[in-house]
Amino acid sequence: MRMTFSHALALAATLLAAAPATAQQAQQQRTTVHGQVVDTRSGQPVAHAAVYLGNDRTVTIADAEGRFELKRIRPGSRAVWAEAPGYTMEVQVAEIPSGEANLTLQMQSDPVRLATLTVTTSRLDRRARAYAGTARVFRESDLASMWYNNVQQLVESRGSVRATACPGSGFANRRGALGAPMIGSYVGGGDCIYARGSTYSSRVFIDEMPWVGGLESLSDFQLAEVARVEIYGHGREVHVFTRQFMNWLSRRAYVPTPIGLM
Repeated sequence: MRMTFSHALALAATLLAAAPATAQQAQQQRTTVHGQVVDTRSGQPVAHAAVYLGNDRTVTIADAEGRFELKRIRPGSRAVWAEAPGYTMEVQVAEIPSGEANLTLQMQSDPVRLATLTVTTSRLDRRARAYAGTARVFRESDLASMWYNNVQQLVESRGSVRATACPGSGFANRRGALGAPMIGSYVGGGDCIYARGSTYSSRVFIDEMPWVGGLESLSDFQLAEVARVEIYGHGREVHVFTRQFMNWLSRRAYVPTPIGLM
């Protein structure tokens, strides 16, 4: 059937009128999930646990009372779990309804693992104190209260790390995680930092292993995934410890390698 101009206008008006309703319906299908992480035995809240929701790659950090909030979650069956040093938890499957949902996640404490982790953390703190230069350490409780989206933002802002040109490499325009231009970032010579009027090479370590990506790659790590960040010599060495690694440390003895000798 041939469509006249008037019919086309009427059809277009109908589609435009339906579009906001469709968008509104899609918005209503998103769910806000509220919940709390508690200790199975004592019922006490597990502070600063990382809460993961499968299928959406969604992660958030619980507050000091173990409470958390996940926004704009699609309804349906979702895998959910929490991580906290010294605790274990099996992955659960939760049915997320439309509107709002409430979840209580129970974690099993392990005194042996917690004691091992406490010893390891003390050793990491002693290593930081033994460093002859400037050392900044951000622990799990510090990270939980920060608004930064990723570790690069934290390192640049709170750590006052200033990326700069490495000698003998080509110039490239790059911007930091906060949007500010980096000081003459270069390609080919690795990452360098500018501190106290001089340029130094910078090395990044993820879970105590050298990280090829350098300072800029720290934007790939959300704060919710990280349990500890150490910045030495205004950025000459940056050590990032993920929650998974700290959980691994809680199950075995570990002696940190001295800074500058890796």
